[in-house]
Amino acid sequence: MDLIFSTEKFILNTQSYPGFPILISSDGRVVEEVLDFCISHFINRGRVKSRKSWITYGKTLYQFFGWCEVNNIDWRDVGNDREITIIAEYRDWNLSVEGGSLSIVTVNSRLRLICIFYRYAINRDWVAALPYAMEKVIVRRPINFLSHTDISKGESMVADVMLKTPRSIIKVLNKDQLKSFMKSISNITHKLIVRLALTTGMRREELATFPLKYVIDPTFYSSYRSFIRVDLKPQDMAIKGEHPRSIDIPRSVMEDLWQYSLNYRYQLEKKSGESHPTLFLTEYGKPYANQGAALLGIVKKAARSAGINYMNVHMLRHTYATHTLYAMKKTSEVSLALLYVRDRLGHASVTTTEKYLHCLSDAEDILMNDYQKEIDYISME
Repeated sequence: MDLIFSTEKFILNTQSYPGFPILISSDGRVVEEVLDFCISHFINRGRVKSRKSWITYGKTLYQFFGWCEVNNIDWRDVGNDREITIIAEYRDWNLSVEGGSLSIVTVNSRLRLICIFYRYAINRDWVAALPYAMEKVIVRRPINFLSHTDISKGESMVADVMLKTPRSIIKVLNKDQLKSFMKSISNITHKLIVRLALTTGMRREELATFPLKYVIDPTFYSSYRSFIRVDLKPQDMAIKGEHPRSIDIPRSVMEDLWQYSLNYRYQLEKKSGESHPTLFLTEYGKPYANQGAALLGIVKKAARSAGINYMNVHMLRHTYATHTLYAMKKTSEVSLALLYVRDRLGHASVTTTEKYLHCLSDAEDILMNDYQKEIDYISME
């Protein structure tokens, strides 16, 4: 079994789709069922638009069908004569040492796509039955303003092959950690990247590819405006799911970004002798490669200097979301605060944003009411 990705010559309905996943069996044939499913799910139904996600989903399908091929298992074999269903057997292999001892979250992510494939397969009469059953489970009900819209009664139907996922704990920086963390960063570019993350909640790849053209002279805006709305577009930068959204950059941060673009960044660009569309450049005057993979090292190094045991770039996003909700909840309805943060983070559902409400009980120990002023103050120290 092999996984390849199409070139621009892969055309459907006169439109080119480079980077589309295609499975090739050991005898050199295209696995037509998988290709049919991908075309339907990714393109026709528009469920997966991001080419980055195509790669992830393609690898997931490759891992399952490759496992079937290596073990001489026909993926259509969903009969009752098996001691264990094909998906359950694949799940257990993923959890084993041989399969990589993968985490529950990773295994469930793989199983979820395989289950979707089999639902498609049974509708196409490729299989006689689903290799799993549906069972009723208790789920966390929406809280606050969404509770009256919930008709699930706290119950949901899920495939019985899915593993129970332990509730993850969202980690955020508290006030003292924030001070120590910011003080430990001396590099101008690194400090601005962190400030932008803490005040907008942007993801790592978004920070790394944030366009220079989005930075504007804030004096063009009324002095009464404390935030400047910026529209993020997938044609300009890397955005998860390629869904455009808007962020609000504090005026003080935009002022520093503007000065950075005129001065420090200009000097960095002179080093490489090259012109680049991204705002942030490395010490060599180059854009951050691999969608900002190096930012993780930058954050971890600063965290170690600040005495913070565990830290990653996504914690900056968690910190922004939690403290923004905390600050807005004092003056606005929780529903409005949730919707605002949802739109800034680019969540498809407000239910995803709700998880940050569970951190608010600890918010008194985390930050003050005016989150932005604190970050500005620390940055100037």
